[in-house]
Amino acid sequence: MKSFFLSILLFASFFAYSQDEIDVDEISSNDYENIEYDGDLSKLVISLTKNSNTDLEKAEVIFKWITNTISYDYKLFNKNKRAKKFRCKNKAECQQKMIDWKNKEIKKILRKKKAICWGYSELYKRMCAIAGVNCIIINGYIKTDAAHVGRMGILDHAWNAIVIDNEYHYLDATWASGYCTKKENGKLNGFVKKYNDYYWLTPIDKLSRNHFPKDTLLLVNSKYNKKLFKQNPYIEGTKLPLIEIISPDSGVLNQKINDTIKFSFQYSKSIKNLQINTNLKRNPKIWRVTKGVRTIDDKALSKQEYITPTKQNGIYSFEYVVQSNSLRYIEILFEHRLVLKYLVKITE
Repeated sequence: MKSFFLSILLFASFFAYSQDEIDVDEISSNDYENIEYDGDLSKLVISLTKNSNTDLEKAEVIFKWITNTISYDYKLFNKNKRAKKFRCKNKAECQQKMIDWKNKEIKKILRKKKAICWGYSELYKRMCAIAGVNCIIINGYIKTDAAHVGRMGILDHAWNAIVIDNEYHYLDATWASGYCTKKENGKLNGFVKKYNDYYWLTPIDKLSRNHFPKDTLLLVNSKYNKKLFKQNPYIEGTKLPLIEIISPDSGVLNQKINDTIKFSFQYSKSIKNLQINTNLKRNPKIWRVTKGVRTIDDKALSKQEYITPTKQNGIYSFEYVVQSNSLRYIEILFEHRLVLKYLVKITE
């Protein structure tokens, strides 16, 4: 007898550390924070959406309930188990086993109030379906690290889109729910719940700075493609809602010796200490960790070099002159922390 095998890939990535023409009103926390799941998902959705008059209102209150209730399961992430495999007699049995497994997992997520990104996106889609909101899951690439400049990043994330008036509107319940902390070895060691509305109805030009769908048909009406996504500058995750890069807009710079690179970006907060690091010259790290306790290294602090940008209407500008054909990257630091990174390719 022929055996069939089914494997479900569980997307899990997380950050460690409007939609155009749509008006979104804040929903009072009283509308969702006090509503609990009692074992009946349909009842929960009905309770959450009973005062909602539009699909958008339903979609938002469900989104806020999930991001407020479900925490990121960083312990499951650390186990690095990304696939669930089934052995079955035929395709129909495989399909049923997959359905049964997903139903069981959703109940576990609701009971434990923990999930990785697969769980966030699957739960959101199910709750939207009950509410009559057209919703899909998007699997795709994300950029979470400075090393991802010039690359696709990693294919290890899932988010959602709701369809309203025949248009896709994007959201990421996982990253909107908060952020993870991590150890020096890269292992996650905690989750901090902090709602981030940047990932609710994120315009595609904003979301595409660090999200790219595996199914490129979802970008049929967008200028974005894999090449442009690869070339995005690195922007540190917590700064994404605050920064708008003006120039250079590509993260991969083709330069010649003596070229002047003009950096310009809009930033909604003030920057007291602005610095540049390259592969040729770096400021020493000012943080020292001893037995898990982080302190400032006064000696390293005294060796820091800063740049003085011009600032006008929230736009910071400065220049960098290429003086060596060995230059490979430029990092821009705010308050001694890496925020932006560009790759440099020297041409003749």
